[in-house]
Amino acid sequence: MNKKYKFVFTGGGSGGHTMPALALIQAIKEYSKKIECSMLYIGSYNGVERELIQSNNIKYKSISTGKLRRYLSISNFIDIFRILKGIKQSKIILKNFDPDILISTGGFVSVPPVIAAKKLKIPIIIHEQTIDAGLANKIASRFANKVALTFNESKKYFLKKDIVLTGLPIRKELFDGNKNEALKKFNLDEKLPVIYFTGGGLGCHILNITAIKILSELLERCNVIFQTGKALNSKDFFEMKKFKESLNKNKKKRLIVFDFIKDELADIYAMADLVVARSGAGTVNELMALNIPVIFIPLAIATKNEQLRNAKYVEKMGGSIIIEEKDLNPEILLEKIKTILFTDKIVKMKENLKKHSIQNGTKNMIDLIFELIGR
Repeated sequence: MNKKYKFVFTGGGSGGHTMPALALIQAIKEYSKKIECSMLYIGSYNGVERELIQSNNIKYKSISTGKLRRYLSISNFIDIFRILKGIKQSKIILKNFDPDILISTGGFVSVPPVIAAKKLKIPIIIHEQTIDAGLANKIASRFANKVALTFNESKKYFLKKDIVLTGLPIRKELFDGNKNEALKKFNLDEKLPVIYFTGGGLGCHILNITAIKILSELLERCNVIFQTGKALNSKDFFEMKKFKESLNKNKKKRLIVFDFIKDELADIYAMADLVVARSGAGTVNELMALNIPVIFIPLAIATKNEQLRNAKYVEKMGGSIIIEEKDLNPEILLEKIKTILFTDKIVKMKENLKKHSIQNGTKNMIDLIFELIGR
């Protein structure tokens, strides 16, 4: 009788940490046609990972977690107890599930399960998505058997003996979008370019309120897909819907508004000629893999300017331009969009991205996982 393999995944706090885990889960499901396996995800009570994982019909367990800060704060003291509680909860969950391996994709929620897995002598792989490693993964790496990296530049943050350069696990379906079919599905004007605005699942309020001021003019010359995010109780989403209703028939047809995008993303990427987005690791890596030119609006308060560093990495290869938050206004945003979308520059940016196309690391990660569990 064949052995039944058990996999535990953890990671979250953003789509950038959750989507690589989903890519691996889906890949293992493909393997499950050949082997018997079961999977469990450990995440936070209210993080973005909960909805993403549960919507994919994966068993999910919540734990207590605390933020890891690099500065003095009374919250650091309080969160120590939350983290300790999370370790205890994780240990119980792992004992009951008895997995062959734990795979972590980072974020604060991943630290307690990683520590618990180490105590229980469960093999651990962590994956780092960004160039500048996050604090959670730096801590977790001390307990891991292997540290998988997207970028070679991240090596300096980890012990060399544990490092494997795998690339980023990217969901297979993101490459399966069909531009012509998607344009028909969304009933967009096939003769016009498509621009996709997104601040991620939570949204980017400053981008939303800036872009809405130029949308009417943009809609004269292009289709627009806009993800407002669910932050502020979806206030920006309802404002954008209200704005859409104020447009004439032609412009209204050319504007598609979402608060949160799920299965539609592959089709949106297939249609998008240009993206305006935050520069979190997940977004940056997906756009690089799909060779889509982008205007980045990095999150100004990101730890160690992580988002700015991510954006500059793509800018250096000629695939993006950056507008920092302090410089963002409707006039600059409109000017930058016009400079790219309606000139030959967009062709050059696509060519540059193809020259530096990022590796889809799903297969490499799957091979590493099964190597560690001895299959």
